[in-house]
Amino acid sequence: MGATRVSPTPRLGVHMSVQSYGRKWPEVVREVLDDVRLADEVGLSSVLFAEHHFVEDAWVPRPLTMAAAAAAVTTRLRVGSDIAIAPLVHPVTMAEDAAVVDAISGGRCVLGLGAGWRKEDFAGMGVDFRRRYSLFEENITAVRRLLNGEELSRAGGQYPMDRARLRIEPVQPGGPPIWVGATGEKGIRRAALLGDAWIMSPQVRVRELAAAKTLYDRALEEAGRPTPADRPLRREAFVAETDKEAWQGFAAGLAHEYGIVYRSRHPDFPAGGSLADLQNWADGLVVVGSPETVRESLQDLHAVLGTTEVLVRVHLPGIDPARSRQSIRLLGELNHTTTSET
Repeated sequence: MGATRVSPTPRLGVHMSVQSYGRKWPEVVREVLDDVRLADEVGLSSVLFAEHHFVEDAWVPRPLTMAAAAAAVTTRLRVGSDIAIAPLVHPVTMAEDAAVVDAISGGRCVLGLGAGWRKEDFAGMGVDFRRRYSLFEENITAVRRLLNGEELSRAGGQYPMDRARLRIEPVQPGGPPIWVGATGEKGIRRAALLGDAWIMSPQVRVRELAAAKTLYDRALEEAGRPTPADRPLRREAFVAETDKEAWQGFAAGLAHEYGIVYRSRHPDFPAGGSLADLQNWADGLVVVGSPETVRESLQDLHAVLGTTEVLVRVHLPGIDPARSRQSIRLLGELNHTTTSET
């Protein structure tokens, strides 16, 4: 009999945007918290929440508030944001919220931050979209210093401070790890310089992410920063008993998200096309199929990108909540250590 070895399958976490689209948002929130409990029970590694404002299908506007609720109903998985839009929130508020979530969760918080990309998010909040990158750099730096216990003062600007210092401390020394979501050369270099990990985007295909990973690793080396312990990747994903069932169950959600919400970023989305058209378009972008198909896809992602954790979104408008719940159960089975005979 051959020796047993561990297959290089990344951990599986859940990404949630809490979109209601045609339903009452409180009802969707209750379902999401039920699924958060399930994700914890079946052994998934994390549940992280997105942020958008003023979107017709009502995304969660306060990811760390949802993370606090998730922390209160779980005991094991990591909770946090993926991503919170850093330029839209005063850094004191962001740091305090992160410390609260870390306390409630007993040190399980992850703070995912990004610069944002929707002009509408900024316009409604009265923040200059053109300043998003400079504000991001200012705020992420301030948040880290505040979580480290420093006192900060800053006159003028979008978010002035006068001897600001947290009077609550996070469980994790120095605060939760800060993961940065970013695309493009400048954004990826920013993630290498300012973050504890780079969240690889769900909007970018694997072959392009492979080149971006090389850039990220080079930027880390140039900055003299260590290789991060976490290499998270965001993906839309769905698991069912067969490939056909998975694609049929997920197609309506992809049509909503990429045919409407992300249409400006994916003008080539085959709206109104066949299932085969959708599958061809989605190659290298989503992870959909039977447990065996998804397992192989996850192993491929690890091999190409060095991914340690894949943050999957199985909840999208148009998808039967019962099917999403079953997908979480199947993902839990996949998340357990996979062994094979050599």
